[in-house]
Amino acid sequence: MSQTKIITFLGKSSYETTYGYAEQTYKGKVFGEALHQFCQYDMMLVCLTEEAKASAWPVLEALGDSRIKPVDIPTGRTTEEMWSTFKIITQYVDEGDRVIFDITHGLRSLPFLAFLFAAYLKTAKNVTIEAIYYGAFDLKNDQKIAPVIDLSEFVSMIDWLTATNRFVKLGDGQALANLLKSAIPSNTELRNNPSTRPIRKQLEKSSEAIENISLALSITRPIETMESATQLEKIIGNAENSFEDRAKPFSLLADKIVKEYGQFALDNPKKIENFAAQLKIQLSMIKWYIDRDQLVQATTLAREWLVSVLVFKFDLSSQMFDNHEGRRPVENALNNAAQKRKKNSHQIKSSKCDEQLESLPEADEIAKVWSKMTGLRNDIAHVGMNLSPTSAAKLKQNAVDLYPKLQQLANKLIDNLGTIG
Repeated sequence: MSQTKIITFLGKSSYETTYGYAEQTYKGKVFGEALHQFCQYDMMLVCLTEEAKASAWPVLEALGDSRIKPVDIPTGRTTEEMWSTFKIITQYVDEGDRVIFDITHGLRSLPFLAFLFAAYLKTAKNVTIEAIYYGAFDLKNDQKIAPVIDLSEFVSMIDWLTATNRFVKLGDGQALANLLKSAIPSNTELRNNPSTRPIRKQLEKSSEAIENISLALSITRPIETMESATQLEKIIGNAENSFEDRAKPFSLLADKIVKEYGQFALDNPKKIENFAAQLKIQLSMIKWYIDRDQLVQATTLAREWLVSVLVFKFDLSSQMFDNHEGRRPVENALNNAAQKRKKNSHQIKSSKCDEQLESLPEADEIAKVWSKMTGLRNDIAHVGMNLSPTSAAKLKQNAVDLYPKLQQLANKLIDNLGTIG
């Protein structure tokens, strides 16, 4: 059964202090004494060095509360001692516990460690960090009251950074979308403060935009990715004030996200006049997938991309998304070109695009690339279920080696686009 546990650190000294928390005041010779008064908890773990145990621990010991337990820790003079402290403390925390940290009296390195404890426990033991309190003795007001500051909001920065990094590096935006959803005003807030309704709408749209582009990338939907990237830029731009109000960490990371996925943004990618730009973006996506070891998506898109390039080149753009009238004749011509060069004429089925393909100066190169690319894609699609499967490392290298050839074909076949790097 999960419990609420306070983890507090004691220093060598103790002195009577009045702390202000939630418009109330509490006195204590150490901050743990004040915590004892205003926190509901099942266990208070008091981390003590030998010196603290001799000087400050008697203050809490005198309370006579069996829930308050001393925990011996080293001074922390070396990294080994800090690791030891980490292991000692985390063994007292169980799966699903609720934890309150107090960093008021600890040695200067302990506040830093406390944030790492919090981040670790959230991930490894599904712990809820209810608060990270600091009794700010040096910030007393005119009435000599030290404010109690809750720093737990800053632990969430690690969550935001991790989720953003996963979205940028891998294209998986679900964790980031969930964090934005968690910042949406509750129904109670909306009832009490109707002015938060626009914030709710903007955060919902932002999380949905991230989910859309993440899903489109994961199942290789290049057109949808371009449309979603365009929407993402607009939605994030419109929601800046909402991020600042409800999701401050995201407001600091939004530019990184827009920069990463802005490269895929294109208004109306299905319009014929945008096909050249669309094909260039698809080529960038292929490289994006390869760089992230997403070879299934890379090879799937590369195969369709070459078909699209030739549909565009052969003035069949009005049938770009028509598999029967536009794409299949090009696929058949590509297969024919590859088979001719392998002397397998019995596998050739006439296509209306045969002549156009063979008339291109790059016909031999196209046939060679198509042959290698379809072989690579098929090898990956068959998931190694054959007598001599290609290793994953070799498949990746084949994809890496193929990409420059796609670049070269793009520069030769797609007009008015400039050099594609």
